[in-house]
Amino acid sequence: MDKLLLGIDFGTSTNFVTKYDFNKKDAIPVANMGDYGASNIFENCIYVESANNFVIGQAKKGINDPFNFFEDVKRFIISDDWKHKVSNLDDKEVTAQDLATMIFSAIKTKVENSESKPVEGAVITVPYAYGDKYKKRLKKAAEDAGIKVIQLIEEPVAAAISFGIFSGDIKEGKKEKIVVFDLGGGTFDITVFEFQKNDQQHAKIEVLNTDGVEKLGGKTIDDLISEKFREIIGVEYCDFSNKKEESNFRNSLKKIARETKEELTSNESTDVYETFVINKELVELEKEITRDEFDTWLKNNNIIGEIDDALDRAIYDIDLEPKDIDRIILAGGTSSIPLIRKTVREFFGKEPESKQNLGELVGHGAGIMAGLWADNSLRYDVIRKTSKDVGIATGQKFKRILHKNEMYGETSIPHKVVLRNTESELQVTFYEGISTRIEDCEKFGTATINGQLFSNAIVYISLMRDKETGQIKYYFHDENNTQIKSGFLDNIE
Repeated sequence: MDKLLLGIDFGTSTNFVTKYDFNKKDAIPVANMGDYGASNIFENCIYVESANNFVIGQAKKGINDPFNFFEDVKRFIISDDWKHKVSNLDDKEVTAQDLATMIFSAIKTKVENSESKPVEGAVITVPYAYGDKYKKRLKKAAEDAGIKVIQLIEEPVAAAISFGIFSGDIKEGKKEKIVVFDLGGGTFDITVFEFQKNDQQHAKIEVLNTDGVEKLGGKTIDDLISEKFREIIGVEYCDFSNKKEESNFRNSLKKIARETKEELTSNESTDVYETFVINKELVELEKEITRDEFDTWLKNNNIIGEIDDALDRAIYDIDLEPKDIDRIILAGGTSSIPLIRKTVREFFGKEPESKQNLGELVGHGAGIMAGLWADNSLRYDVIRKTSKDVGIATGQKFKRILHKNEMYGETSIPHKVVLRNTESELQVTFYEGISTRIEDCEKFGTATINGQLFSNAIVYISLMRDKETGQIKYYFHDENNTQIKSGFLDNIE
């Protein structure tokens, strides 16, 4: 019996789960995962009924019982401060990572009940721009739910695999430079690839550059529209005397904002009408919104400006021109907004391409990668590169050691460090980021060295991102290039 291997696109707004079909040599959707439209995409939200019963994908649960309902979990996994009490768990305090574990547990249960066999492994997608801290927490959340994590794969890499392998108009043997423009529910990634397809089961993908904005996506636009509607109604959140009323008002605004965004993606205008209870009084929202007005909101609130800036960095930072790109692939549902699609078209001077359902592209690629783990007839060589600089603090500045776009498995040039003291136990803290200011970078690992082993208090540090696990490995050498110590960084939680 074939193994049940999953590809899980764990998104900010929605989830999509696929399984690898060993006969078709392809990933196919796992049926009956949700009721999001006519597809198997379902909203990434959870309602906690009890310690052993979690309902996923049903946003309507949050209307009647907002204090046991959670969404935007992906956005908050990295936060050390985001904690909430769950009344149905006897007011137990949970983190976003805890909720992610509950979501993964519910996915696993639902799939196993549907397929009548156990899940033996999963490839889970992550935004390229997210750092190691997020990736480790997401992986731990899945493992705590009983899922064997075969690999974490960056969302645009999964999208490129999905599109490139099965696109009939990519000629076999020809190299193409491809941009994946992935604007999803909560994150925005641009990734530049060189792609070569040998045949339907063999391909080579090399990451050339990555960029994007960590907290830009459909949710950002929903929040913008919600705020516009709140201003039209003329109410402040501090006006509410009842917390449940305020929570219901916020949730209703988000729902209407999302529906308005979706309507204006396919229509020139939409009529908005909704009633709210505010301090036990009925308040109406009634307005016609045109696409031109919507476009103005996107421009005036710098959403289009941030997209333009990220496109500039992604292409020009590696000495390419927009004309050098052979094709642009859209991924993520927010990419279908007409003004955003127009912005991409005008930047590159050519029409971007998309599959019928942008929301399925990433999960499909993750399912293929899950199959690659067990199906020896497939060979997709993916040359991945570090998405951020990795280094140490020197005063208030960030000194990079492993540079962005270094290939996984490639060791950096040694960096000389003068120790301030030569104690037997010295802890070196490592950061990642794209800024020269240490305060803008993120701590994500440590290593301990014996300072007494280094003559003249001088140590040379090299770093490498492991090809298989993606973890950062360190190497400490003395002045004679003798390796004193090596290993993987200890996690910072």
